[in-house]
Amino acid sequence: MAQGCAADNQAKGFRIGNNGNKRLVIMDRAINPNEAAVVQWLLDHASVGDVTAYRLHPVEELRVVGECDCGCASLYFQLQEWRNASMIADALAVYPDGQQANLILRGREGQIVFLEVCDIDPRAPHRVPEISNLCTWEERGRQLL
Repeated sequence: MAQGCAADNQAKGFRIGNNGNKRLVIMDRAINPNEAAVVQWLLDHASVGDVTAYRLHPVEELRVVGECDCGCASLYFQLQEWRNASMIADALAVYPDGQQANLILRGREGQIVFLEVCDIDPRAPHRVPEISNLCTWEERGRQLL
């Protein structure tokens, strides 16, 4: 990431931190309604294994405490716990412009810690998808047949 972007984030009042090999924009804000809906959809439709423990806390109460400074749309809900987190949901976003992103929800000990949004084409606009853009890998496979 260019130094200018990190400096812009610091000028806006965000602190830049280092989380392992990733540089993060440290913040503290409420999850927005679309982000909460995406997390809930992932738990409801794309879970990997039993996610019962992750449903005990309402997703609307999650706090976004970090974002990657690379510009991707990934969201951190706990800064230090993501490294040891397990994949709890995995899905695909297919946008109206044809771009795609992989969404991986990670959790640890019943806590949702990280929503990873990985654009398939790194030149694509980085965004958290809308619910209408989401599909499971199985659904996408059927769409392509």
